[in-house]
Amino acid sequence: MDSDHEWVKRWFNAVWAKSNEAQLRALAAEPLQFHLPGGKSYTLSHDDYLSMLSVWNQRFRDVEFQFNDIIQQDEKTVVLYQCNAFYTGGWARIPKKTQRVSMTGMLFLKQEAGLITECWIEDSSFDVYQQLTQYLD
Repeated sequence: MDSDHEWVKRWFNAVWAKSNEAQLRALAAEPLQFHLPGGKSYTLSHDDYLSMLSVWNQRFRDVEFQFNDIIQQDEKTVVLYQCNAFYTGGWARIPKKTQRVSMTGMLFLKQEAGLITECWIEDSSFDVYQQLTQYLD
């Protein structure tokens, strides 16, 4: 991936994986519109977004991202990614297991004046649930 996508890598590796406040402030507008699977949408301050990420990072540690594709057109960017992490408990009432899990996802980012203003996520949360519970085995 070329240097034009370095900001995407920082979004995932610094903001998402490490809840890095300085990188969030450098990359995202405030407030940030965050859209979740199922149609939920939240208007979040940087502090609110960092709080949400912080909870996620407590439940999933040592997060590693791989980028399968990054497609950018003007101020719209789509990222197809894979993620590996250690689950440490606290998600969906699943007990602590310290188990390695994998997920895939797609992120759509909209920017204005070089800052992320909106973020849509679709991910394989159900697959992560299956990995941790073997519910359908």
